[in-house]
Amino acid sequence: MTDLAEATRLTLCQRIHRFVLVLERFRRNPNRREAYHILSAIEALREERYEAGVQCIRAAEHVEPIPDGLALLPGLHDDMTAAELRQALRNVMRPANGVAGAGQTGSIGEIGDLSK
Repeated sequence: MTDLAEATRLTLCQRIHRFVLVLERFRRNPNRREAYHILSAIEALREERYEAGVQCIRAAEHVEPIPDGLALLPGLHDDMTAAELRQALRNVMRPANGVAGAGQTGSIGEIGDLSK
């Protein structure tokens, strides 16, 4: 990984973390738009698409609309909690086997089981 990619990865991780911290500080869960964009940013992080992830976190910070084709579809982002977002980020940053790398982490789609 290049130094630029590593710096972008670190920036993306910090921005996602800060966003979730703010949600927790104000004791609120993300709205549907915020959750969609944060989940997209976490998925981009998992797939090592850091620039796309930065765009997603920016969209969450500005509470931009969900893309037209997806706006009416139900999804994980409908009832997401701040704790579930934190766990999803944690799963990407610290995979189960303790070794970070592409393809070694669980899918963001698996976060529905975090309340157990």
